[in-house]
Amino acid sequence: MRVLTALLPLVAFLASPAWAQNPERVGHYYLRGVMETGSELMLHPNGRFQWYLVYGALDLFAEGKWSEKDGTVILTAEKTRDVPEPGFQTLALTIKDKALVPPDGHGAYIRPADDKD
Repeated sequence: MRVLTALLPLVAFLASPAWAQNPERVGHYYLRGVMETGSELMLHPNGRFQWYLVYGALDLFAEGKWSEKDGTVILTAEKTRDVPEPGFQTLALTIKDKALVPPDGHGAYIRPADDKD
């Protein structure tokens, strides 16, 4: 039993997802620079995310897992009880300074504390 207890911190470290290495990415982001569109992204420290986008009568939602690799934040949506039909399967956001830029290059997700406008 002592061996198991002694190994527990090592197991917890090895089981930690890659996102734990960059906690500065965690936070609440708002889409800026896209007219008549509302969108928010929440990156949680446990590797989960929540997202929504509203454009006119179109409302999209997604939640699932996020990770960071090679200058990109990758959102992988999952079907859940709250969001049975996610608005996307995978979304790759390019990291530019502290902003997260969608694939089409229009606008950027920015945390209020990082917004200099």
